[in-house]
Amino acid sequence: MHEYSIVQSLIDRVEVEVQKNGAVGVHALTVRLGESSGVDGRLLATAFETFREKTVCAGATLTIEPVPASWACPKCKA
Repeated sequence: MHEYSIVQSLIDRVEVEVQKNGAVGVHALTVRLGESSGVDGRLLATAFETFREKTVCAGATLTIEPVPASWACPKCKA
């Protein structure tokens, strides 16, 4: 379940940005999740709920925006 390590990395990154910008917390996060990413959105949401406690994300909501897979020909862009 790599969703847990993804969430831990996400929270770590958010904490860095919060400190860098002198903020005290986060109200909401939006994650764009590619269809071909191999990440399960439900597991990602569950992992976020589990790991956000006692972090700057404790009161934050998580919105997951699905991104459909797409391909294009490198020559004609079709």
